[in-house]
Amino acid sequence: MTVTGTAGVSTRSRPSARRAQIMRPVGKRARTGAYHIGMSVLVVIYILPVLWAASMSLRTDANMFDADQLIPHPVTFEHYTNLFTILPDFGRYVGNTVLIAVLGTAGTLLSSSLAGYALARFSFPGQRALLMVILLTLMVPPQVTLIPQYVIFRNLNWIDTPLPIIVPMLFGSALPTFFFRQFFLTLPRELEDAAAIDGAGRWRTFFSVMAPLAGPAYLAMGLLTFVQLWNNFFVNTIYLQDQNQWVLTQALQSLIGRYNSQYGEIMAGVTLASLPVIIGYIFVQRWVVRGIAFSGMAN
Repeated sequence: MTVTGTAGVSTRSRPSARRAQIMRPVGKRARTGAYHIGMSVLVVIYILPVLWAASMSLRTDANMFDADQLIPHPVTFEHYTNLFTILPDFGRYVGNTVLIAVLGTAGTLLSSSLAGYALARFSFPGQRALLMVILLTLMVPPQVTLIPQYVIFRNLNWIDTPLPIIVPMLFGSALPTFFFRQFFLTLPRELEDAAAIDGAGRWRTFFSVMAPLAGPAYLAMGLLTFVQLWNNFFVNTIYLQDQNQWVLTQALQSLIGRYNSQYGEIMAGVTLASLPVIIGYIFVQRWVVRGIAFSGMAN
């Protein structure tokens, strides 16, 4: 017999409702736990090569390839001292790398943000077609345009200078331009209307109102661009043939010989070269995530 309460609800449904209420938080906790376990596994996968490189830089030559030496025993800093002996111009290579990475990043942020703002706010004939062309350039491998670019820069006598790497960055890139366009689409137009009422022109509105609000986007794209330029090897090898113009990646690659390679010194150099990027990401990671999240909100 089914017992019915005053409200006409069967008492048999009450235990099932309570079970559903109990199981709901359990399922949510299970999904949260599975998510954190998956993220932890990915973190280990991504960070293991960095830890392995740092570990090899602290091992002795006799233990260099031992599988049980993730935590080196004994620990030696000999490879770091040898690195500066083998590469006496290590400071010059760092300076060359910093010059290219900083100027290239600054040029990309300025030009791409201006282009992205124009695509987000201005209406002109062929706007969508231009955006499509910009995105299609992402499908073109850089090797396709390498020969004509090299010929142009050779005729300008720019070979063995950082100009072939820095100057193209001053005119923007497809991905940063699209990235900034998406971010500016998330900002309300009322801000620009208020600036126009106060008498601000387009340039002042951009630099005084829109650019400060796009701080997370600048930090996110700035870090991504800086890391790309800092770790770049292929393009630098093409244009920087003079040893005095080498960057860090070229200097470290020179330690790899045909029959013998100085792995301890190479890993010491890799560890030192990774430190600026790791430290920079630790300080700006919150704004990087925010900038990428906001840029993905607009349609």
